Amino acid sequence: MKKFIVHIIPNAHLDPVWLWDYREGLNEGVATCRTILDLMDANPDLTFIRGEAAIYEHIRRTDPATFVRILDKIRSGKWDAVGGSWIQPDTNLLDSETLCRHYEVGLRYFREKLGVAVKCGWQADSFGHTAGLPEVFASGGIENFAFTRPPIEHFPIKTAAFWWHGRGDAKILAYRSPVGWYGNERTEMIPRLDLLPAWSKKTTLRNVAVFMGLGNHGGGPSQRLIDDVRAWAAQHPEFDVRFGGLHSFFAALRRELAAPGAPKIADVHGELNFSMRGCYASVARFKHPYRRAEHELQRAERTVALLQRAGHAPAPDLSPAWESVLFNSFHDILPGSSIERGFDEQIDEVSGVRHTARDAAFRALNSLIGRVRITVPQVAADHPRAVPFLLWNPHPRPLQTFVEIEAMADHRPVWKYHHKAHELPLEVRLGGKRVPFQILATEHESFGDLAWRKRVILPVTLPAAGWHLATVAWVEGSVSPAYSSTATGQGQSIRNDFYQISAKPGAAGIDVRHRGKKLFGARGLHLATLADNFGSWGAMNEEPDGVRLTKTLGRWKIARVAVSESGPLRASLVVRLATAGAHADLTLRLNAGVEEVTIDARVFTDLEAARIKLVLPGPRSVECEVPAERVTRTAEGEIPVLRWLRARDGRKGFALASDVLAAYDLEKGDLRVTLARATRYSRAENLDLGQEWWRPTTDRGELRERLVLAPLNAAIEQTADVLTQPPIVTMAWVNPLGTLPATGSLATLTPPAAQLLALKSVPGDRTVDVRLKNPTNGTLRPVLTLAGKRYALGAIAPGVVATYRIGSSGAAKTVKLGS
Repeated sequence: MKKFIVHIIPNAHLDPVWLWDYREGLNEGVATCRTILDLMDANPDLTFIRGEAAIYEHIRRTDPATFVRILDKIRSGKWDAVGGSWIQPDTNLLDSETLCRHYEVGLRYFREKLGVAVKCGWQADSFGHTAGLPEVFASGGIENFAFTRPPIEHFPIKTAAFWWHGRGDAKILAYRSPVGWYGNERTEMIPRLDLLPAWSKKTTLRNVAVFMGLGNHGGGPSQRLIDDVRAWAAQHPEFDVRFGGLHSFFAALRRELAAPGAPKIADVHGELNFSMRGCYASVARFKHPYRRAEHELQRAERTVALLQRAGHAPAPDLSPAWESVLFNSFHDILPGSSIERGFDEQIDEVSGVRHTARDAAFRALNSLIGRVRITVPQVAADHPRAVPFLLWNPHPRPLQTFVEIEAMADHRPVWKYHHKAHELPLEVRLGGKRVPFQILATEHESFGDLAWRKRVILPVTLPAAGWHLATVAWVEGSVSPAYSSTATGQGQSIRNDFYQISAKPGAAGIDVRHRGKKLFGARGLHLATLADNFGSWGAMNEEPDGVRLTKTLGRWKIARVAVSESGPLRASLVVRLATAGAHADLTLRLNAGVEEVTIDARVFTDLEAARIKLVLPGPRSVECEVPAERVTRTAEGEIPVLRWLRARDGRKGFALASDVLAAYDLEKGDLRVTLARATRYSRAENLDLGQEWWRPTTDRGELRERLVLAPLNAAIEQTADVLTQPPIVTMAWVNPLGTLPATGSLATLTPPAAQLLALKSVPGDRTVDVRLKNPTNGTLRPVLTLAGKRYALGAIAPGVVATYRIGSSGAAKTVKLGS
C-alpha cells in the first residue's frame, strides 16, 4: 500500500473587519506576512498560502519591501497565492455581478502584480456557497476549490474531495478537510494529526490536506506548530508528511484521480449551504445601503459605458468604487457580524460609492443633454417656459413604465392660484406630445397654499438603453388626456384592472385580491414578531429552534388606514400596523393597467431578541435568485434570496421582488420575509437581556424597503431589474442647437431572457466588456446591437456566465474573468 500523503497547508485567515476596524485588520495583514516571511527564512521547508488581492495591495502600498519579499517567495514556489478574489466574500448575499467582479478584479491583480495564474479558489470562513459559484470559477479559469463551511456535521458529503458541478459545463474539484478546520489552537496540531490514522482506514484517497494556522486575526503558523508537525511526522513513518500549498495539493489529487483504478469521489450539484443563517438578516442598516450601492454602481457604469461607446461622454474610472463594494462584501461585514463602530465606518464607505455612482451618471447624462436637440413650446411674454427632463433607460430592452417628475411651475409662486394651488393647470408632454398624467403630493410639506412646485406621474415607453424627453409646464386651459386604464381609491381600498386591496382598523391582515380571488386567504397579508434569541450569526450549530423560528411574540393589528392617492393613474393605500415595541407603515400602490403591487415599507422598531416578518400565506416551495444562479427550495427554515422569487403551492402562487431584502423562510405553508432583526453587534452567544442591558441592539429605529408583488407567471426577473436599477430622471435645459434627436437608443440585447450582468468600459479606447448569464434551462444565442452595430455573441449553455470584449472595431470575442 502506498503511503498517505499529508499536505500541511499553513495559512493565516484574516478578517479585515470583525472585532476590530479596517485599519487594524489591514495592518495586521502586514504584520502577519512579515512574521511568516521570517519563519520561512528560518524554516526553508515551510510553505504558506495567502489569498485576497486587497491584502496584497495594502502591503504593496504600505510596506513595499515586504511585498518584494513575498514576490521572491512566490517565485521560489514556497508562497502559494490562492483564492483569486479581492477579499473572501460572503457568496450568498452579494449581487451576481459583484461575485463575478471579485474574480475579474482579483484574478487580474494576481496575474499583473504577482505573476500568478490562480487555479485554486479558497474560502476559509465564508458562511456557505451559492450554487452559481462553479460557473463563476469556470469563467475565470479556476479549477479547484477548498473551503471549510458548512462543516461536515451540517452538510455531509460522502468524500472529502468531490466534483462540484454547475448547471452548465463547470466541474470544479472541491475539497473540505476531514480533520479540523482552517485554523487551530497553539496546542492542537498533534491531536489533529492523531485523527488521521483512524480516518485513513475509512477512505480510498491517498492525498489529504490538513490546514494549520492560528486564524482570524492573521496569526498563521507558529514555530511550535511547525515543530509539532515535524515531531508527529517522525513518529508516523507510515505517512508522508510535507508542507505544501493548495496548487500542489490539488495537482497531486488530480494525478491520483486520473490514475488507473482511481478512487471514486462524490458528485455534488447545487449550493453548499447552509451555515450561520442569522446573517441573512443581521444589521440591515448596513445591508440596505450596501445593496443599493451595488445597484447604483452597476447602473452608473452601464450608463457611462454606453455613452462613451457612442462618443457622447467620457467614462470615469469607477474601479475605486468597485474595490469598495468588493471589500464590503467580506464575510463578516455584509453578513452583519462585526462590531458597531466597524459598521459605522463601512456605511460611510458604501455611502461614498453611492455618491460616486450618482455623480458619474449625472455628469454623463449632462454630456448627453448637451448633445440632444431640446425645444419647448412657445409661451406668451413673461410666462414661464416648460421645464424639460431627460428620461434615461439603463436597460438594453424597451421599457414601458411610469415615472415621477417634480418641477417648478414658475420661479416664484403663481399668485393667481394662491390658496387654490390644486387648481393650477399643468401640461405634460413626452416627445412633444401631450400625455396623461396625475398630480401627486410633492416631496416637501412647505407652503401648501402656494402654487409653485408640482409633482406628477406619467406613463412612458423608453427605448432600449436610450432616452426620451418630457416637459412639465403651467398651461392655462390644459386638460390631461385620458389613459386606457385606471387605478382608483376610495374609503379604505384601492383597485385597478387586476388587483383590489383593502384594510380595516382592528383587523390583523390586509385583504389582497388578484383577479377577484383572495391571494392570501382569510388571514391576508400580515406581520408577525418572532422570538429570535440568537446572536449575530443565528444558530451557529444549526440548532432546530434557530433554523426554524416558531415562537410568536404579541399580535399585530391594523391601527390606521388611508387612501393617499386615488388615481386615475396610481392609487395608494397606506396601512399602519402596530404591536408592542414596533409599528410599520405599508404603502401599497397600484398603477393603471399594471399587474403588480408595489409595497413600500417603513418599519419602526424598538424590539430586542426578535425579528419582524411580512407573512404571505400559501406557498410550499420557492424558486429564487441566488448569486449567479437560481435554485428551488422546499425545506422549512431560514434561507437567503437575492432579488426575486416565485412562491408556489402546486399551480397557485405569486412572484415577489425586493430591492434590499435577503432573508426569507418557509413555515407551515407561509412565506415569511424578514423586515428587521433585533440582535446584538458581533455577539456569538445567545442573548441574555437581563445581562448588560445597555449593550446596543441592532436596527432600532427606521428601516425602509420596497417589494413588488406580481403573478406567478410574471417576468419577475425583469421586474427586479427595473426595481433595483430604475430609469434616471434628470432636469435638462433648452438646447435648440443639439444634433441628437429627442429620443434615441444606444443598445439592444435579445432575447430578453439573457441576463445582463455588466456592460462596462475598458480603459483605453471605446472597448467595452459585456457579461451575460443564461438563467434559463435552454441554450441562448444572444445578439447585442451596440451603437448601431450588430454582434452575435454565440451560444451560452444553461447556467453559464460569459464575458465578451467588443473593441472599437471587429467582432466580439469571449474572454475569461481577469483577462
